[in-house]
Amino acid sequence: MAEGVQLKKKICLRRKEKPAEFTFTQYLKVKLLWKSSTDLDLCIFYTKKDGEVGGVFSSMFRQKKSDMGAQDQFPFMLHTGDKAEPAEGGESVEQINVFNLDEIDTANVVVLNYGKAIDGEEVNFAQDSGRVEIQSSEGDYFEVDIDASEMGHVYHVCSIKNKDGVNSVVNEGVVMDLGTAFDKIPGFSLICE
Repeated sequence: MAEGVQLKKKICLRRKEKPAEFTFTQYLKVKLLWKSSTDLDLCIFYTKKDGEVGGVFSSMFRQKKSDMGAQDQFPFMLHTGDKAEPAEGGESVEQINVFNLDEIDTANVVVLNYGKAIDGEEVNFAQDSGRVEIQSSEGDYFEVDIDASEMGHVYHVCSIKNKDGVNSVVNEGVVMDLGTAFDKIPGFSLICE
């Protein structure tokens, strides 16, 4: 056995004030996992360094395959698809792979309770047993619980900031209604009428 071998620390982002820095060279996996039958959707809305905004999300919103992004061209993020519900006792999963953040200033990771938003039902995220996991190709691992009891259809989970090639994850943990998300999250308007 090699001496001095240590495991990387799993970081659960609970406090909102301190960012956790990380690097990645090949990919960054952003996964939404939840245990209820609710239709949750994972989205990343970004602001480029030149101020342009955009997003990567399920093609179910606008029926455009390009909304899912691309691995080999900008935005260098790819949504792996809106998956069907899991088997009994399992977890539903949605994932977005990020391959390059060089042109991105800020990427906002957002979870939307689509079904309840469409039906106009009141909802909170505590009932869905959800979490977002962010894992780099270098083994950095961040987890953010989606467990807010405030009412709203949109959960601004965290932001990923890129400054001079150094990335940091900041727990945002903010629940919003659709109108507030439309006003406050750059790019969110792409999935709204």
